[in-house]
Amino acid sequence: MSNYKVAFYIRESKCEQTKGYSIDGQKFTLKTWCEEMDWKWVKTYFEEASTKDLNREKFQEMITDAKNGLFNGICIVDSDRFSKSTKDFLNVMDDLLDYKVKLHIYNLQHIDIYSEQGRFTLTNLAAFSEFFRKQLATKIRAGVKEKMKNEWFGQAPYGYTIISDLKGSRKINTRLIENLEEQKILKQMKKLRELGKSYSEIAEALNKDGIPTRYTKGDKKSSWHPSTVRNIIMRPEVKIQSKKS
Repeated sequence: MSNYKVAFYIRESKCEQTKGYSIDGQKFTLKTWCEEMDWKWVKTYFEEASTKDLNREKFQEMITDAKNGLFNGICIVDSDRFSKSTKDFLNVMDDLLDYKVKLHIYNLQHIDIYSEQGRFTLTNLAAFSEFFRKQLATKIRAGVKEKMKNEWFGQAPYGYTIISDLKGSRKINTRLIENLEEQKILKQMKKLRELGKSYSEIAEALNKDGIPTRYTKGDKKSSWHPSTVRNIIMRPEVKIQSKKS
């Protein structure tokens, strides 16, 4: 089948590098497989893992090339590289067949996925993977939500500083404590607001007094802006987590 032309679709997945799905690992696997099958490689489509749906730039480029007859087959390491949705995967697989382009999955190379039995097997494997990912995502979200009840996540709001304890090399008990200097400025902002000053007037007063912001522009501190002042003053009260023993 030396005239059988194939394209490689490689999708990055940072969380799966240790499973043999690194970029170089996918390239090596598909190249070796292509040589063993005596297929002619014509193009590789590389995609980052950030976009989850089928509107991925290189994915759409590949589909267009398939319509135009650039190749006869598309090689992927496993179905997850193509789509994490079972429905989308099967729909695209059928669309490609209309263009006379077949899908070749390395991890299922010994199964004819275009036979009734092969499609049944593929559908079940893809559905199981989709179910497993959703279950895992649900457990992770639940774990993070539970942890957030007792620990602080994200940037410290103005007037506060983040501290943590160390357990080996891991940070635990991440929480907020008051930043005394910023608390003084925060009280000053609120007092001026109570006196009827606008956010613009408060920002102007802070800049006039040379009070620094948290942010820098180049090597200089940024100026206060009315929107910054408003966001700080209107922010809900912060609940400080107590240190856990």
